[in-house]
This record gives sequence, structure tokens and C-alpha cells, in this order.
Amino acid sequence: MTLKGKQNHYNVKLLRGYGVSINLKDNRIILKNGQHDITGKSETEEYFVTRMPYEKIVISGRGYVSTDAIKLLSEKNVNVILTDTYGNPVSTMNGVMSSATSTRYRMSQYDAFRDPDKVKYLRRKLLADKLESQINFFKTLDKPELYPAISKLEQYRKQVKNLSELKEFLVNESRSGHIYFGNYAKLFDSKYKFDSRRGGGGRISNRYASDIINALLNYGYTVLAGEICKFVNGFGLDAYYGFYHQSHSGFQALVYDIIEPFRCLVEYSVYKFANNHNNLISSKSYTWTREGKVVMDSSLIQRFLEVLERKFLSERPYKFGHGMVRKDGMSMCQEITITKIYVQSFIDDCQIIY
Repeated sequence: MTLKGKQNHYNVKLLRGYGVSINLKDNRIILKNGQHDITGKSETEEYFVTRMPYEKIVISGRGYVSTDAIKLLSEKNVNVILTDTYGNPVSTMNGVMSSATSTRYRMSQYDAFRDPDKVKYLRRKLLADKLESQINFFKTLDKPELYPAISKLEQYRKQVKNLSELKEFLVNESRSGHIYFGNYAKLFDSKYKFDSRRGGGGRISNRYASDIINALLNYGYTVLAGEICKFVNGFGLDAYYGFYHQSHSGFQALVYDIIEPFRCLVEYSVYKFANNHNNLISSKSYTWTREGKVVMDSSLIQRFLEVLERKFLSERPYKFGHGMVRKDGMSMCQEITITKIYVQSFIDDCQIIY
């Protein structure tokens, strides 16, 4: 966690409250946090973009964002994610590839999604990968009480290769989701009053959480979606044209298709956060509105985002930086993450000729 009196060192910054802003002044990015409830003061940080310590900036408040600053951050691959008060996604701001390569990628995406055989292949791969990640998560916990659930999830995974119609995929996902989240809920203290995600099918989230665990999951899924969106747009794909989730206005179907195998990164992070021996979730760090919606304070969100970012970092072939080289001699010129690799693999699958 962030040390007392020290700046965040897990590459994610939360700007929250009234008066937040991201601005550009004297060639420096100025990050201004919202006014503190007690002191009325706002914290401000400024950096040259080449020395920006953050890979993600999460904004949840009212304020101002400079287009010049966003352009510069996008060019340097810093993801800006805008959420509402409850952690639900509003917008993501990131760079978009504009080249002959991106045009070719997008055309192959459209062609693939019009091909029933390719769509079937992509759906099978997506659902199998999602179930595999859930099974692996439960296995890492090494809890005997989870063994029956693991066995059932493995059965659903084996069934995937025989699925054909979309309805069959959704039924498999829904039934396996009930098993997964029913057992996931047992990993938490009863004081959190978390019982399930009500299935875990194709829905983005329980939009307004009534318990703290679902509230953290919502925030985590939003940040994860921003991570996926960065690479979907970065490769020039159409984020609104998916092959699994229903496409409609305001819903980035492809982002929420590709997010599925990686949801366990969020679920693992929430599990670790809630079961930390330092009791990171205190009853004073969140409250409810009159409608029963959970609202978390900024310090709780920031601590959770750091745990989530630590999990993201642990899954990377490379850490953020330049000029790093693997044993096989391959080097990088920008960040490489498991999500980026997956999106690239997805593009390759779209271009397969059957």
C-alpha cells in the first residue's frame, strides 16, 4: 500500500470530488484532486509527461479536463478513465491507431463477425478462457471446500467445445456463473453481506451495488474495461461491434467480450483486499445513500486501486518502461500486458482463413 506521507507508487491515480482537473501548463501535466471535506484544500501534482509516474488516472468527480492534456497523455499511453460516484464506467480516454494496419484490422474484425464459423470459434475460445481463469483462481486458493465447485466448472468448460448457438453459450455461462459466484461469496466475512453477483452472465455489472464487495467489484471491472479499451482502440478495432455481447448504443460490446477472461484479476484483488489482516475495509470508509447504494470514500478506493494495479503488474511479461529485453531476445518499445497480448491474439484469430 501507499506509505504514509508518500506518493502513490502503484502507477494509478484517483482524482475524486468537486473541482478535480487535468490541465497542461508550462508543458507540465497538472493533476488537481477534489476539495477535501474538512480542510477545503485541493492536492495538486505536476509532471512533465515523460516523468509521469501513473499509467492510469481514474476521475470520479466534477471538474475540468484539458483537451491538450488528454492528447499528450494519450500519446504517452496513459489511460484516463471517467466513472460516476459509484464506480460505474462513463468514458475512457485513450489513443486510437490511425494507419493502414488499423484499417486492415478493423476490416478483418467485420469480416470475422459476419462469418458464423469464426464467431462460433471466438465464442468457444472466450468462454473456455473465462472458465479456465475461474478454475485457476479457485485452485490457487487451495481450499478443500472449493473442490466440488472446481469439478463442476471443469465440466462446464469441457462442454464448451460442443456449443453452437448463442443461447447455448449464454446458458452455460449463466449456470457456471451461479456456481462460481455462489462459492466466491463464501470467501468473504458475513459482515460484508455479499451473497452473489446474481449469476455472472453477459451483464456488465450490478450497476448500483448495495454491498461493499459488489461496489469494489464494480470499480475494478470499470478499471479493467479501461485497460481493455485502451488496446482495442489502440489497434484500431471497432469497440462497439462485438461477437458475444449484444451491441447497442452506449455499450462497448467488443470491450466487454474481451474482458471476460480477465475478470478474475478483479475478483482476486477484491478477495485479497477484503481478507487482508490489516482490515482495509472499515465501516467508516463507506456508507449508503437513501436508495441503498454504496458510496466509498476516496482513501478506500485509492487503496483498492493500488491492490488491483499490483495484480495487473504481477501478470505482465514486462513492467512499464522502455528497452527491456526477454531471454528470447525480444525487446519492447512500449508496455506489454496480458490484455494487450490477448487483443493481438484476437486480431490474429479474426484473420484466420478457414
